[in-house]
Amino acid sequence: VFDDEEESKLSYTEIYQEYQALVERLLEDYLKEVGINEEKFQEAFSSPLAKTHTSQAILQTVLAAEDFRLFKKMMVQKNIEMQLQAIRIIKERNGVLPECLTEGSDVFSEIEQEEMKILREVLRKSKEEYEIEQERKRTEE
Repeated sequence: VFDDEEESKLSYTEIYQEYQALVERLLEDYLKEVGINEEKFQEAFSSPLAKTHTSQAILQTVLAAEDFRLFKKMMVQKNIEMQLQAIRIIKERNGVLPECLTEGSDVFSEIEQEEMKILREVLRKSKEEYEIEQERKRTEE
């Protein structure tokens, strides 16, 4: 239901409130499961390790429960990803896209190629950061 318009719809607020409740419940259950109290979690959340790019990407879903703008941005991005995935599946199954999806395809192809380049670069950097972090952990051990 999320689109990239400036104005937020009432349905966004309802979904956001459900999301907040879900994240809170999952986080509480997880902290209980691993035996960490809220204070220790806040400490870990504020540590320099939590500020790395990789950690921030992982924690984005938790942070989004406290920031509606971040939540909306995350949902709009997810919506775009799902639409692109649906288009790819349609193309794979049929060999070509239906006419209703090919209008402006030259523009779409350029945009899609640019997005794929950006996604590849983000994944590459994320992998590099992950490997550096893993190496640091091995060195500490």
